[in-house]
Amino acid sequence: MYNWTLDNRTSNFNLSRKIIHAIDAESNFANDIQNTKFIETWAKYNDIEIYTNLDLVSDIFRNPFIRNNKIIDMFLLHVPLEQLTLHSLFPFVFEILFQPSLEVANALQPILQAIENGYMFTCIHLRMGQNPSNPLDDRFQDRSSAVKDIIDFLNRTNLRKMRNTRVFIASDSEQVVSNIASQFPNQTITIPGPILHIDRPADGTNLVHGFLKVVIEFYMLGECYTSIFTASGFSALANRRRTEPYQNLFKYDGSNRRIERCHDIYESAQPPKIVTVALYCRVIFNCSSREI
Repeated sequence: MYNWTLDNRTSNFNLSRKIIHAIDAESNFANDIQNTKFIETWAKYNDIEIYTNLDLVSDIFRNPFIRNNKIIDMFLLHVPLEQLTLHSLFPFVFEILFQPSLEVANALQPILQAIENGYMFTCIHLRMGQNPSNPLDDRFQDRSSAVKDIIDFLNRTNLRKMRNTRVFIASDSEQVVSNIASQFPNQTITIPGPILHIDRPADGTNLVHGFLKVVIEFYMLGECYTSIFTASGFSALANRRRTEPYQNLFKYDGSNRRIERCHDIYESAQPPKIVTVALYCRVIFNCSSREI
């Protein structure tokens, strides 16, 4: 998957492979990571594919059975244990393991050129639910007013008068993208293509073009000057690629219909207590209760 595609010409399907599906919850997988010598157990496989949205990175470094691993030991010697988390290590690991394909790089080139020319991007990612590619995807009822509230927020910043600012919009709702784009018609940038729930698409329809759109959006969300998100692991991890992940970072709180400024959980003198949560976006955002 180095260039985001599987090369069937060079793949040897006789190699042993382990596939783990752990979306939302998988007690056996979590136990393997937390309490077993899983590195030794998995060493017999040539390829290991893990599909998960669980944050078990901290558990790996706390697993007493793998403390003698050289890579684990290297991190423990140089980084405080409480900072060895998914959101801290993700950008480092991501840039090492992946490089964008030529299609992705070509799509990003004019956007990156605009940034070099002095334009700043305000990025919006709204995860509304009921993704069209997944009939089982729930709708987030508390986000029904998100578009109106975010447009009001942008209007208070006089965005229309900022000629060097562009608005990038990504969402699992075409209506959301259309509504925001109509408010800023001369400033909006979107990535064309079918909307795909990348974790659980119902079938293979639009898989190639949908995945390409998702990857481009993921890279783009790491190039923003200002970011406004709803709670979503996708945009939360994409945001970690920013040079300053917490600079001008805002999260929409649908329950209270307000936009909160996010802050670094390590900005205070005392590091936070370790909190185990199933949805890692809560840890990554860790937004304050300060209303803007």
